[in-house]
Amino acid sequence: MLLWIGAAVSGFLGYRLYDWWVPAAVAGVVVAVQAIAFRSLLSGPSGGLELLVFSLLINLLMFYATFGIGRTIRQRLNQRRKGAP
Repeated sequence: MLLWIGAAVSGFLGYRLYDWWVPAAVAGVVVAVQAIAFRSLLSGPSGGLELLVFSLLINLLMFYATFGIGRTIRQRLNQRRKGAP
């Protein structure tokens, strides 16, 4: 659920034409919330840390993709408003 919420937020922020560091910040916040949710996994000798690192990589991939899509949509709308093809 956090992945989809973060992707929607990242896409919206891309649509608002924020800088490219914003998806990384969103991914960091989502991983921090996931670490709180998975704190029982992190306390044991199991692969909790690996799970968080993998989650961070997946979040970065997804959030940069949706950020780029939102940014592209906004830029194309701005071009159409200016009358450029």
